[in-house]
This record gives sequence, C-alpha cells and structure tokens, in this order.
Amino acid sequence: MLGLPSLAQSWIQKPIFLFSAVRNLSHLGRLAAFEGSVKSYKRLGRGPASGKGKTSGRGQKGQKARGKVPHWLEGGQTPFYKRFPIIGFKRPHRKEFHDVNLDRIQDFWNNGRIPLKEGETLTIRVMRECGLLTGTLKDGVKLLGNGSETYNVPLNIEASKATASVMNTIENLGYTYTSVYHTSLGLQAHINPDLFLLRKGYVPLQARPTHKRDIAYYSSAEKRGYLLKDRALLLDHVGSSKTQKKADKKSELKKLLENASSKRHAYESKVVDLASL
Repeated sequence: MLGLPSLAQSWIQKPIFLFSAVRNLSHLGRLAAFEGSVKSYKRLGRGPASGKGKTSGRGQKGQKARGKVPHWLEGGQTPFYKRFPIIGFKRPHRKEFHDVNLDRIQDFWNNGRIPLKEGETLTIRVMRECGLLTGTLKDGVKLLGNGSETYNVPLNIEASKATASVMNTIENLGYTYTSVYHTSLGLQAHINPDLFLLRKGYVPLQARPTHKRDIAYYSSAEKRGYLLKDRALLLDHVGSSKTQKKADKKSELKKLLENASSKRHAYESKVVDLASL
C-alpha cells in the first residue's frame, strides 16, 4: 500500500490527468436533451387545479367528447369523393419509367462521368453504374428531349422508350438508338448480373414481350424496336405459328366438302316419249 506522502507525490507528478478526469465527470452529470426535443405527456383528469380535470379538455357531451370523428366525415351529407362520376380508368399493370433528359446525359459526358469511349453503347446498366439513374429501380428508362439543341454525345443508346425528337437527335449525329424490352426480373439481371451468379449460379435470360401491345411497339421500325434487328428472337416464330393455326382451323367436314366439290360426275340426258312407256 502507498502511504500518504507517496500518494500525494503521485498526484503532484500527474496533476493534468486527474483534473481532466474530474472535468469530464462533471460534464457527464450535466448531460440533457436539447430544448424542445422531449415533450412530456398531457396529464388528464387530475382535478380542476390542473386545467384538464373532469372532462379532460373535451367539453361536455357530443361525439367529440365520447370518441373520434373521421377526418372525411361531412356531417352526413354526400361526401366529396361520391359526388362526381368515375371517368376513365388506370391500367393496373402499367409500367413506370425513369425519365432521363438529353441535357443530363450531355452534362455527365462533359464532366467525364460516363466510362465509355466514342461509338460505344450506353445501356441501362451503364446509366445505373455512372449515376444517371438513382433511387428505386423502376420498369425501365424513357429518354426525353430536353437539351436536344445542344446534344452532341458520340454514343449509341439503348433504353426502354424514347420520344421522336430524341431518336432524330441521336441519328442526326450518325449514331443509333434502340428500344429494348425488359421485365422486372430481366432488368435486375441486366443491371446486376453478379448478384444472380453469387446467389443462384446463373443469370436469367432476357424475356421476350408477350402482350400484343409490347410486341407491336418493339417490332416497329418507327420506335426503333430491337426485334427488327434479330427476327429470330420472336417475329419469325410469331409468323409461323399464325400460318399453322390458320391451316389447323379447317375441320374434317370442310376438308370432305372440298374433296367432294372437286369431283365432277357426267350425266346423260335422254328424251323419253309417252308411246315408249
């Protein structure tokens, strides 16, 4: 054990650490929340001196004193949302696209934020990696024409949809635009294929459009559909299936009638006299 002289000598040799420890302890004892961040609850029904006794600030009788009133209640009259007829509808399976303007692509290209060389293709995956697309992933990307007057990015572009002005602007520079179809799963696999390789060991194949509206859009030359570049993906199969269905629609009865109508029978006409009968 240390005696009093040795203990005092140790304190004198290290006075700074002792005072700093005491100072920190004093701060810990005075910790408090910021003013206004903590609010005490309202004590109701604690006598008339509190100001919230007996009726607890609700007044006497009535619906508001006994319970709650819905925010949409209008006293019994026809509510606002029932006064007008239902006009039109919204497709339950409609797709929502990220809107990307040409001026945004131009700004990224000028600042060197797109990791591509001239003549390469700007896909949705590259847009996501370089920061053109942020936030929650939607059903695809639609290109809009804001900034088409000053657009001069030397890249081919692939997206889900684009306006006519965007297509003309890109093609006037000597480059191509292609509309590509993606399902939600296919878009995730297109943007992050490594995730599927780690989890499942394979990358899902890109699905082809099945709805007639999507098939018409992505096989249209006016919309620069990708199905026209490789007809073996879908269009050749769709054409052959239609002809096969038309050929199979003929029933057995129609086939027999066609064969029967093709045969011709020769008849001999004879004139018979009454005397010969």
